[in-house]
Amino acid sequence: MAGGNNKKQQKQPKVAKKSSQDKSQKKGKSSTKSSCCPWFFGIVLLLAAIGGLLAYDTQRNDGVFEKSAAGKFLKDTGALPYVEVAWTKSLSTSARGYQWAEVNVPIYANVTYVALKPYGLFLKDFGIVALNGAKNGWTVTKEYVSAKTPVVVNFIEQYAPGLPQKISDSSISTWKFISSTSCTVYSNSVDFLQTKVFVGQLSPENLGKALNQTQIAVADYYSWFHKKVDIYAKIK
Repeated sequence: MAGGNNKKQQKQPKVAKKSSQDKSQKKGKSSTKSSCCPWFFGIVLLLAAIGGLLAYDTQRNDGVFEKSAAGKFLKDTGALPYVEVAWTKSLSTSARGYQWAEVNVPIYANVTYVALKPYGLFLKDFGIVALNGAKNGWTVTKEYVSAKTPVVVNFIEQYAPGLPQKISDSSISTWKFISSTSCTVYSNSVDFLQTKVFVGQLSPENLGKALNQTQIAVADYYSWFHKKVDIYAKIK
């Protein structure tokens, strides 16, 4: 019996070792998962910064990548032709992907809308029912308050004569003061905006012209972008 007990006691530490190993493995997996996200976002930010620097350097040299510092370095090392081929291929693939998305994404969006439409109608009906319930609750509360107000006023009048009238007068005077102040502030704000703000470059006429110019610029850029996409999509 004593030997059997000794064997059981010797086996227990192994189980503890296995459980500690499992815990360490789980912690290692969780730490690797949590460390992947910062590395991923860091790589994305680094690539975006490199792309911005290359675009700025190319723009400074009349838009010719070969004249930029990076282009000169790649030309000296003999890697410029390979980089240009890879860049052209990436642009061509991106252009085809954009054209595919422009055609197919609205279709998938329409399918998703049709699938989610019953849930939207349910939420709409539920909102209408909740709104009607709130209106009915407000009506009942208002009727109850209006019915019980004279009882409360008579009760207060018995122990504090004249107090309800004073409260009513002070409430009316406070409301009149708030209304007059709000009207004054509103009129002063309108006058200030008309005479100080919306004049000169911020006048309605100039703002309308700026909006029209912005819409024209956006339309021109959209047309130019589509032409570039068509050109790069034809490259194979």
